[in-house]
Amino acid sequence: MNKLTEYQRELVELHMSVIDSVIRGRIKVRGCALLSYEDFYQIGCEALCRAAMAYRPELGEFEPLAATYIYNAVLDHCRKQNKAIDNEMTELELEDGSSLFSTFASTDDVEQAAIDSIYLHVLDDYRDRYSGVAKLGVEAIRLKALGLGTREIADQYGTTVNNVNAWISKARAKLKEEPELMAALA
Repeated sequence: MNKLTEYQRELVELHMSVIDSVIRGRIKVRGCALLSYEDFYQIGCEALCRAAMAYRPELGEFEPLAATYIYNAVLDHCRKQNKAIDNEMTELELEDGSSLFSTFASTDDVEQAAIDSIYLHVLDDYRDRYSGVAKLGVEAIRLKALGLGTREIADQYGTTVNNVNAWISKARAKLKEEPELMAALA
């Protein structure tokens, strides 16, 4: 386990407010078990420490990096919790023998959530395959799919909206060259 250096500890202490601003500004707190403000704050603290350990001053300012680490950590936590809830739901049965999940499966919200989940999973897969600008572009497309605006993405990465749009353009061009992806979308 890595320990924070004195400089990294100072970064964390100076930027503790970023945790609160990310949670209050970007996350909908449901207040249920494992999805409360306190849970998110703890996850944010851990992510802030990881951001401090990964930070390289020559690559830009710390705050956008920290906000990205915190936001992604909270999203990952929410996904894990939602997946656990979904797994529990599939095991529940109603009195007539049908599963509780199948009762909800006919609604558009669940279908759209499944489509969104598959879409994000595919983007994660291609993001891991790419590097450089294309990887940044796939991440930007992914963040847009999660509801972020181009300005928010630019702020997270400490860059301009034009750069984010260029990344997305590069990623789209690369994704269009993927025969299996194009076949799946056809």
